[in-house]
Amino acid sequence: MVRTIGFISIVLLLAVYSWGQTAKQLVTKAKKTVQVQERMTLLNQAILLDPEYADAYHHRADVHLGMGHPEQAISDYTHAVMLRPQDPFRYYARALAYLEVKKNTAAIADLTQAISLKPSYRNFYLARARAYMKAEKYDLARLDFVKYRRMGEIPAHIGGEMLPAYVLSYHYEEAEELAQQALEQGEDSTLLHYWLGRALLGKGDLDEAVSHFSKAIRRDETYAPAYRYRANAFKEMGELEACIDDYTQLLSLQPEAIFYNRRGLIYEELGNYENALADYTKAIEMTPKWSIPYNNRGYLQMQQKNWAAAKKDLEAAISLDGSVPTPYVNLAGVYWMWKKDRKRAYQNLDKAVRRNFQDFSSLYNDAQKGWMFQGLNHTSEFRALTYK
Repeated sequence: MVRTIGFISIVLLLAVYSWGQTAKQLVTKAKKTVQVQERMTLLNQAILLDPEYADAYHHRADVHLGMGHPEQAISDYTHAVMLRPQDPFRYYARALAYLEVKKNTAAIADLTQAISLKPSYRNFYLARARAYMKAEKYDLARLDFVKYRRMGEIPAHIGGEMLPAYVLSYHYEEAEELAQQALEQGEDSTLLHYWLGRALLGKGDLDEAVSHFSKAIRRDETYAPAYRYRANAFKEMGELEACIDDYTQLLSLQPEAIFYNRRGLIYEELGNYENALADYTKAIEMTPKWSIPYNNRGYLQMQQKNWAAAKKDLEAAISLDGSVPTPYVNLAGVYWMWKKDRKRAYQNLDKAVRRNFQDFSSLYNDAQKGWMFQGLNHTSEFRALTYK
């Protein structure tokens, strides 16, 4: 009873306060009001006066969004959409709120509806491209960026923003062209040089890629991705010491197991087995349920003829992920090289083949995996098994 009286009192107070004002006037006044709480009060009054007034819900949603309450904003935008279903900007506003709460699919649906209602409004395409990027649908993002570009001039910073969509959808030539346009417009940011470097790396222009990754690093020495991809470029160029340096710098900024594992591979290629072993071990300590560094450490132990340790690591790799063929091949090599156990070597090779191992030529090349099967890989039985 007390709650009912209190509610009625609030309604009466609001009615008295807004006496003589229309919902439209209250919304207009709210839009001019600086104080957030007062603005919210005016919008509440407008909705109370006219529950069918879409603008009141829309502007109250804007206030909720500005206050960091996206879910309440979505609720009010939904009211506005229901009241004005042919207004594309209602869908656009709700889409931006959906993006705040990572509801990318819902945002894309709203932006698609907005575009269907007003296909000439280019910012809808820009917003949907951004939503597609968040959803990791890079090809679709690129198509919307293309539409946005065709509809008018683009600022340099927007051109830089588009680059990831072109690079991640493997349109490297277009990405390079877009980046060069941004450079000509005066854009000179870390991200622009980084993504241009990614495009050039994708094209195989390794020297130019290194140049732009280096420019990105000079503009921000803490930007870890630039070290990561410059390391990739150095690896492809055969500059393994430079690759090690970049992975070392990357690990100081982003100490993750995947990068210890990758640096271990480079150390192994350089013949620095001690450091390679340390890096694989570190990767295992950081992610003990990840099979790959166990396989890599097992293979390294094989090269050092530490057969028992190799067998243990390879079996661990298989127990963690039995779908990968490579550890079975390596374990077959352990059984042959260590014990001359033909039966178990063949059993593990058979398991590798059944898991879609296809690099058969490596098993006959001593510079690759052929060294593990010397004396076995020239037999007809071995050939029959690996090519069955």
